[in-house]
Amino acid sequence: MARRALLALVAAAVMAVPLPGLRVAAVPEPMLQELIEGEAGPQARTAPAEVADPDRTRRERFSDTAAGLAIVPPAGWVQIPATALNPLADPPEPIQETARFQLRIGDANLYAAPIPITSGLVADATAVISVGVAREGSDILAIDHGVRGTREVGSAPGFTTREDEATYEGLHVLTRYLFSRASARVIVVRAAVAETAWPDFADQIRASLATFGGDAKGANAPAPMPPPPPPPPVVVEAAPDPTVLVRAAILSRAGTLLGLRYVWGGNSTVNGMDCSAYVSWVWSVSRYTTDSIWNVSFPISRAELRAGDALNLTIGRDPRRQGHIRLFEAWTNAERTAMWVYEETPPRVVHRVVAYDDRYQPIRLVGLSGAGDARLIPGTPAQERTAAPTRRATPVPTRRPTPVPTGTNPTLTTAGPSASVPPRPSGSVAPTAPATSPTPRPSPTGP
Repeated sequence: MARRALLALVAAAVMAVPLPGLRVAAVPEPMLQELIEGEAGPQARTAPAEVADPDRTRRERFSDTAAGLAIVPPAGWVQIPATALNPLADPPEPIQETARFQLRIGDANLYAAPIPITSGLVADATAVISVGVAREGSDILAIDHGVRGTREVGSAPGFTTREDEATYEGLHVLTRYLFSRASARVIVVRAAVAETAWPDFADQIRASLATFGGDAKGANAPAPMPPPPPPPPVVVEAAPDPTVLVRAAILSRAGTLLGLRYVWGGNSTVNGMDCSAYVSWVWSVSRYTTDSIWNVSFPISRAELRAGDALNLTIGRDPRRQGHIRLFEAWTNAERTAMWVYEETPPRVVHRVVAYDDRYQPIRLVGLSGAGDARLIPGTPAQERTAAPTRRATPVPTRRPTPVPTGTNPTLTTAGPSASVPPRPSGSVAPTAPATSPTPRPSPTGP
């Protein structure tokens, strides 16, 4: 009764005060809580409404004062070790990566050495956001702000902001470029997630990218030195199997087109190729696609991969139905979760370390045996050194092998391509005799 009387007095006091000058003396919290519990019991308490933490953005903001970058990654995402940044590639990566954030780290072995954002890595990370600065001499500095494929999305303090959104190799990639209004500086943030999972992450990724900014008067990242030479090749005194020599010739051939630009459907060693044309040329066979290269290859297991074999993502296995293929050179760790590859991938042919991707089927050129070793060449962290811009290899003329009659199998011959292709240092086996190569079947019609 006493509690009811006190509540009634409080209510009466409120009603007695004129509304224009409403000033109610606060009831002490302990007393108010006691009154509520006394009337309805503890079970009548209601959970307080969740209030957004105004300091979360400031507290979770990543800032690199040396690079002049800042971003707020999505809540709960993890920052990967610095050992995984700046992946080795020849030609070098155009962006000096400052930090990378992702939803999770599954296989820790992948992050012990530099590794780029590919479908294999995204399969482990689920979703990735990377920030960095354009390197001196890179193609990014020459981007036309109105280039096809990009769109202006507004501005950030000191910057004009444009986006490029594309899908490739089963990934949905969203890249935001910030072009300084005061200098030639360009800073970049890039997000990647599996195409099928993009709707689940689009909102939080876009919200994070909207917080990206930096110092508009800062400098671009220095151009890197070319990657260090690979370990010396293993000299073969007397190859027990001609396959060993063919594998060495394949890798030597692959290196001659480093830097050749990517052209969808292209088949020119001067004007550009796509991934399947590149592997076809390196294998010295007629032009095949990712779905028709089975005419001159057969599937093998992951454990059977040797230098010069390939990894093929068929159109049927690619959510975007485009396909991709890359040439295997060596493993970078004992766990066989990362590897050195040559591949023609936008924007150009590169030699780099990538994560192994189970969607890709290992394949071998018909006529080759399992001879040769699967070498272990660790991916050494790239060093930041000032150097000249990326070098570009001089393209060599296309050579077409003589097709054999339909219905016959390709066989090893002594007329391999290595006699006319200048050798390139490689971590594979070095031939000491003229290399042999398989003679292909005629190319099927179609792209």
